[in-house]
Amino acid sequence: LDLTTGDKFAFGISITAATLCFGLSTTFYTLRSHSYNVYHRWGRIDIFGICLLALGGGSSATYYAAFCDPIAQRVYWGLNASAALASAVVLFDTGGGGNRMRTLRGGVFSALALTAMLPIFHGIGKPGWSRACIEIGAQWYLAEGLVLLFGVSMFVGRLPERLSPGSFDVWGHSHQRHHICAVIGQAFHVAALVVGYRFRHAYPKC
Repeated sequence: LDLTTGDKFAFGISITAATLCFGLSTTFYTLRSHSYNVYHRWGRIDIFGICLLALGGGSSATYYAAFCDPIAQRVYWGLNASAALASAVVLFDTGGGGNRMRTLRGGVFSALALTAMLPIFHGIGKPGWSRACIEIGAQWYLAEGLVLLFGVSMFVGRLPERLSPGSFDVWGHSHQRHHICAVIGQAFHVAALVVGYRFRHAYPKC
């Protein structure tokens, strides 16, 4: 593959952030039954991983979505990093977990995801939807946003276990589905990056 430094940055930060997020989450759920202190310590680390995932997603999308506007790139990178840091601080200060903070976590994660999507709106706004699908893979970002929103909605609403208590204690509960949606969303994100990569190598000039 003919990868520029920018390509390596975009794919590298996205894949690294996703690997860290899913790895930290796996570790948290493996250790959570150890003790109260371990549960809360790793709960915070799990949340940190989610913030990293949003940072990696927003930063990588920005590279291709605002490719021809370096100033906008820097602005979006700054906003994305600030939002990820602010989200981590807010969620750490609320204890990093617990059912009482379920709605807060869902809201903060949604706001963080929206910030990460700002450069995509930028990439769609200038050329229009049809061109954005060709240039930056806007259709894949839309799919990513919808699947993540669906996952967060199930998580906050405790669906489907709220409708049938006891039926989803092991398989198919909202938290499980939320994680599945996160993995699917990351796959859609990489698909969008591939579209951006191919377009920019076919048409390198703005």
